[in-house]
Amino acid sequence: MTDKRFILAIDIGTTTIRGHVYDEKAELIGQCLQKLDFCVPERGHVEIIPDVLWSQFLAVGREAIKDSRVPVEQIASIGISTQRATFTTWNKRTASHYHNFISWNDTRAAQFTDSVNRAITFRAMKAGARVIKWLTGSRRYEAASVLSFSPQLTIVRLCWVLDNITGVREDLQKGEVLFGTIETWLVWKMTKGKVHATDPSNISCTGLYDLYISSWNSIHMSYLGLPRSLLPEVRDTSGDFGVCDSGLFGADIPINAVVGDQQAALFGQCCYKSGDMKITLGTGAFAVVNTGKTPSVPAQGAYPLIGWKIKDEICYITECNQSDCGTIVDWGQSMGYYSSPAETEDKVKSVDDNGGVYFVPAFKGLQAPINDNCACACLIGLTPRTTPAHVTRSLLESITYRVKQLYDVEMKESRVKLNQVIRVDGGVSQNEFILQSMANLLGQPIERPTNLDMSCLGAAFLAGLATGIWKNKEELRGLRKLDAVFEPKSITTEEQEFQTWERALKRGMAWYKS
Repeated sequence: MTDKRFILAIDIGTTTIRGHVYDEKAELIGQCLQKLDFCVPERGHVEIIPDVLWSQFLAVGREAIKDSRVPVEQIASIGISTQRATFTTWNKRTASHYHNFISWNDTRAAQFTDSVNRAITFRAMKAGARVIKWLTGSRRYEAASVLSFSPQLTIVRLCWVLDNITGVREDLQKGEVLFGTIETWLVWKMTKGKVHATDPSNISCTGLYDLYISSWNSIHMSYLGLPRSLLPEVRDTSGDFGVCDSGLFGADIPINAVVGDQQAALFGQCCYKSGDMKITLGTGAFAVVNTGKTPSVPAQGAYPLIGWKIKDEICYITECNQSDCGTIVDWGQSMGYYSSPAETEDKVKSVDDNGGVYFVPAFKGLQAPINDNCACACLIGLTPRTTPAHVTRSLLESITYRVKQLYDVEMKESRVKLNQVIRVDGGVSQNEFILQSMANLLGQPIERPTNLDMSCLGAAFLAGLATGIWKNKEELRGLRKLDAVFEPKSITTEEQEFQTWERALKRGMAWYKS
């Protein structure tokens, strides 16, 4: 137990970095938000410059503390939530990085990934796994039997680095190279190189870790020629990650949680029971289900991960996603269909329906359950009578329809019974037309919390548990605050429209050659 009663939580998302200061009642008392700087040096390459990220991280944390008017000495703990699978490598002796952070949505390793998936040896390994699964019924070998590498997996981009970045492989042989996703690198910097660590929620997204046995995936690493010497220590999600140096924020502050952003949002939503589900509507859409003590098996674009580890408790999740969500709303604004996202609600209410217009939301392809990277975005059904309001409605409806598909995948593949209420968060969940349409289509109540930035709150909850501000998860449930509940209404029209939209969806599939 500590007499300090405030938590600093910092969330590094795909497009923003935000700092929040919470008190012991989980009230937000200080905040700061910046757009995350990233660069695209060439097609398929998406990077974050480490020094720029470090500057933004410090600025956001300092400004959030300043905004809270809390003396920095009263900050009990720091919790960090991050986008997952984005990584860099650096020299542990000189602290210099070999390359920029390579983002999770970077596709530079696509050719290498294809070659691995087509390799006879890899296919033989999968065939062997199928035999073992048939003999034993093991979920671990069932997962191995259907595994295919994707460019989003950190492990294949790390192989690309070893083959293409000068000096990395040579220094690796000297034992001087360290690997880390964003949270690992930040902790290393914050502790002045004393702690090189991650947690299961982050490392389970990389392909380097076998979540079925909670250990490094020696089969993958051996097959791809990756040594363990560069890997971080794996610590509890809510635990001890060292102490942030006093020169950074003005006082020594313990770092008591690092967690992946989607897992943080699930924890912040108090989805602690098997079958609990949350849907984040942010830059992309993520449907995440707590599957309890047992991991599921990858299928239809849904994949098992570790949610968090707290002492002896390991919580598993099943996740599936669609890359485009908030990007759709932003695109509609850039095209002039409306002047701001807030205006979309009035636009859609000004028309009775979409006027026969349907939008295929595939700026970055279509993910689960379609999994078509060559799909294209398109508007179908335009006529001379089509108005901006009709197009606006089609954009918002497409978000709802993709969420419906993600929900159906989770219903089928998570292997747990989903609980009756679905919790939402993220910036797009401010739109009540979308949430009511979701409730109608899914046939389930939709709960929206007062605080939509659940990744920050989840990181704060995990840090506060470790430092003693909160005793247990039951106490955290008591802090949860709802803004609105959207009950399902008649869904006949929505179901018919959904089926028509699925016809339109097929027109945009397999459009690009690669």
